[in-house]
Amino acid sequence: MRNWVKGSDVMIMAGDLNRLISLDEAQQIVLGKVQTLPSELVSLEDGGGRVLAKEMRAPIDEPATTQAAMDGYAVRSADVVSASPERDLLLKVVGLVGPGKPSDYRLKKGEALGVMTGASLPEGADAVVPQEMTESISGKVRVMAPVRPGDYLYPVGAEIRRGQQLIPGGKILRAKELTVLATQGYHRLEVVRQPVVSVLASGSELKAVDERRDLGEVFASNLHTVSHLVKSCGGVIKSAEIAGDDLQNLTESIYRASQADVVVTTGGTGRSEKDLLSAAIASLDGELFFHGVAISPGKQTIFAQVNKTLLFGLPGRPVATYVAFDQLVRPMLLRMMGLSQVFLPEITATLTNSIRLKGGTFSFLFSRCTCGPSGPPMVEALRSTRQGIMAEMLASNGLIKVEPGEKFVEAGARVRVQLLDLGLDGLSYFD
Repeated sequence: MRNWVKGSDVMIMAGDLNRLISLDEAQQIVLGKVQTLPSELVSLEDGGGRVLAKEMRAPIDEPATTQAAMDGYAVRSADVVSASPERDLLLKVVGLVGPGKPSDYRLKKGEALGVMTGASLPEGADAVVPQEMTESISGKVRVMAPVRPGDYLYPVGAEIRRGQQLIPGGKILRAKELTVLATQGYHRLEVVRQPVVSVLASGSELKAVDERRDLGEVFASNLHTVSHLVKSCGGVIKSAEIAGDDLQNLTESIYRASQADVVVTTGGTGRSEKDLLSAAIASLDGELFFHGVAISPGKQTIFAQVNKTLLFGLPGRPVATYVAFDQLVRPMLLRMMGLSQVFLPEITATLTNSIRLKGGTFSFLFSRCTCGPSGPPMVEALRSTRQGIMAEMLASNGLIKVEPGEKFVEAGARVRVQLLDLGLDGLSYFD
């Protein structure tokens, strides 16, 4: 009898777990395992960068009263219909009001009430004469131009009408959204809980960045790579530790880490005897969904489930960790927060230099994309024999995507580029 592993609409035979699956297949399997996390209440001050769990509607009109749009005088428009610079049309000034508590005075014929911008219009008035259209004369005001009913006013609900939708559910809250919610008096917000992630780095050669490193040892930079990437897409780090290369220690570390929503490990994802992640997953009765994705870098990526917690095993090379995270882990974390747009924003740009590839897998090349005031975006592939790939990663702001089978892309070609470093706010440009 054949055993099947199901991911979304993709089903692969358990016996095929050793084959490289396509990036599309891997992403479908990953997203097929994800459910939106439950909601929680946070203060308005803590709402920035969070995802709104459900729509928010306006409980009040904004403004709640008809208000002056300019400094000047509230008048009855019928009193100034014949006003002009050549005519002495004088009104009695009965006071001055600013924003805040509305005046309880009812304006009579031949009167004007001085108002500041944002002041509530008094009863009897139906327009405002801007200050620059008047001249003050000892307790009176000379009006030098007529106004019509409604001129220089903000009517009730001009900004927001009571009951209208303010922000739909699934929206990332930024300064603009929080400003609108604050004007409506919201001080507690229902948002989707942030994914909690544990990070492990495996490898006997690894040292913490604050430890002394001997010859042959390396700092566990991937702990910080993954931790930063998790935070940049809205997640929270529960723990980050070096697990080493001992099977028992690795297994125990994964077990402890599985108290989080997601576990991300780096290193040990190959198929040699020294690569222990698959064995550790098996010893915990975990379920392996795939081991190997046809992408470069990032080919030896593992996706599994341990103790109901989803686990990613990313390759140990920092650049492979970076690329595999963006293609597979990031979409899952964003979907957990209820977002529908989960992949890196993508544009088409003109390639400025030719590139050669092996062509066997879906390739991602670090690149530098520039957008000038005119003409299409341009992109330079940073692959060079004069610098290392870490330097390329530092200089990049995008990833050129090259389909499997393409071994040469000529300068001047139009290529697809994933944009890096935009954060969640950058998604609004690509809705």
